[in-house]
Amino acid sequence: MKRAVCLLRDSIHYRKDAFCQGLRENGYEVLPGLQRPGEGDLLVIWNRYAGYDETASAWERCGARVLVTENGYLGKDWRGGDWYALAQGHHAGAGRWHDGGPARWDAWGVELQPWRPAAPETLILAQRGIGEPGIASPDRWAETVQRRIGGRIRQHPGKVAPKTTLKEDLEGVGQVVTWNSSAALHALMLGMPVWYDFPEWIGAAGAQNLKLWGKAESLRDDAARLYMFRRLAWAMWTLDEIRSGTAIATVLRA
Repeated sequence: MKRAVCLLRDSIHYRKDAFCQGLRENGYEVLPGLQRPGEGDLLVIWNRYAGYDETASAWERCGARVLVTENGYLGKDWRGGDWYALAQGHHAGAGRWHDGGPARWDAWGVELQPWRPAAPETLILAQRGIGEPGIASPDRWAETVQRRIGGRIRQHPGKVAPKTTLKEDLEGVGQVVTWNSSAALHALMLGMPVWYDFPEWIGAAGAQNLKLWGKAESLRDDAARLYMFRRLAWAMWTLDEIRSGTAIATVLRA
């Protein structure tokens, strides 16, 4: 029998119960721990920071797989749902998941706004720096970028309570700069060109790499943006889809 260990916290925010049920629906025996994992075994963790990264690496060295979850890329409560990001190995676009094509995103009927007209102001989206080393935003990343290219910093709402919504803050802005934030994905939906600094960011296909700042124009490609969201849709699942086993089964097809 396939074995799985779910290291999510028991707090209601993490919904460990739904993940454990989804594992059982996929034929896994859910255990509290496993000293000798091997091929066919699966570890479920929240992001990959601190001790989770060390544990995940140990499992992978034994040939087991690691399933990483986090709040949904477009928000935990996007469209009134209860959403979680899900991928093998890593978070924020650096992991692996099955891309089932355009149908999933298209079925949601999300309207992508036309690209905004050019404007001189640049908005830099600061982040909390929480997550896996190498994937989490570097310390004082936003301030470092501001010194290099100018622009205005919008602090992460988890650090500083915003006085305006993101949509309001984007008024009059010509482009957004991000490390790998969800806010930048919403900016793309609103028609705002985005520059990204984390090479494997999940939104990269619809945006422009910050390394090209001053060498290329911001990306305003409708086809590239749509492709990115269609692919992202397969890395973001509702709690019901996780509980039923559908989400876990699909992501593990990669």
